[in-house]
Amino acid sequence: MSNLLNFHLPHYFSKDVRKEMGELYASSAISNFALSIITLFEPIFLYSVLHLKIPAILLFMALVYFVYILLIPFGGKFASNYGYRHSIVLSVPFQIFYWLALLASIGHPAAVFLAAPVLALQKSFYWPGFHSVMAYYGQTEQVGREFGMIYAIENISQIGGPVLGGILAQYFGMPVAFLVASFIYCGSMIPLLMAAEIFTPRAYSFSQTWELYKNFPKKFLGYLGFGDELLVLTVWPIFIYIIATNYKDTGLLTAGAGLIATFVALFLGKITDQYTKRVLVKIGAFFGTIFWLGRYFCTNFVTTFAADSLSKTSRETMFIPLSTLTYLRAEQTHVVPYAVFFEQSLAVGKLSACLIGALLFSLTNNYMVLFTVAGAYSLLYMYI
Repeated sequence: MSNLLNFHLPHYFSKDVRKEMGELYASSAISNFALSIITLFEPIFLYSVLHLKIPAILLFMALVYFVYILLIPFGGKFASNYGYRHSIVLSVPFQIFYWLALLASIGHPAAVFLAAPVLALQKSFYWPGFHSVMAYYGQTEQVGREFGMIYAIENISQIGGPVLGGILAQYFGMPVAFLVASFIYCGSMIPLLMAAEIFTPRAYSFSQTWELYKNFPKKFLGYLGFGDELLVLTVWPIFIYIIATNYKDTGLLTAGAGLIATFVALFLGKITDQYTKRVLVKIGAFFGTIFWLGRYFCTNFVTTFAADSLSKTSRETMFIPLSTLTYLRAEQTHVVPYAVFFEQSLAVGKLSACLIGALLFSLTNNYMVLFTVAGAYSLLYMYI
């Protein structure tokens, strides 16, 4: 019986993963669950509790990514000098401080802009470390499946997390949801600290990343496509909340879409290791644009659920092979310069999406204009 149950597992899951990858899996499972409790509700918190308008929320995120663009080379230098896992661990307190800063802004909404640099610091330590672990310790022949597993962990978290976050926010208030998420998030450090990191420091300077900008201008243009992700994470949750009308139903809608996306992530991880990755990226980018425009027809719970499910599916068709290509390229060189290039490029895309979105929404007061902008950004992925 056990042989029958395990017959298909090697085809879809990573096998014989390195210890460092296992630790990253465990840490990601904890951190993503904590993040999924609150990430969906962060923009809703800004909108419904702090009463910020859409342009103000987008300008808040613009400040986050402007600071992030400046700080990430320093985060890359820290990861290169002191270790990839240490960099991820150092990011944890900044995530907690960010959530606490959001809570402290209740009653003084303008103070929320002080939280933006704290989130930028968290990203500056976390992402160079995360990408470097994936690129350095991932195995070339199954890196798609290994990233597919990470993405599946994130999606599994997005099943239970939004439901829990919605219930906590609905019945106990947003502050309780923030505090529960903070407590769980602290546990993400444990797997990374259980064993000493065997690490050889390597010198890093931004000139190494600047060479990548000169050598891969089309890749930079392609990574600007992540401007659509910014709108997925900020404007789309608020739109869902307006349709669902409360925290609990918002969480349930997102969780259902996440369940569908979980199975897709594992399947696409296998395909990514076997077929042409750039073709999958182009297919995902094309359908991503189509599904952004399809949001024009979202007028009730059912149509919004369908849009969210299709959007997550098309995104995974694009994002898993895109990330696999990124890690394979980074593995061929010193991984940190490419990690900084990747993150800084997508941050430029997100910053520009914030500014364009804030301007257009202030002129039109129309969510569909923002969905069109996101669809246009999605097409940029085809340059990768």
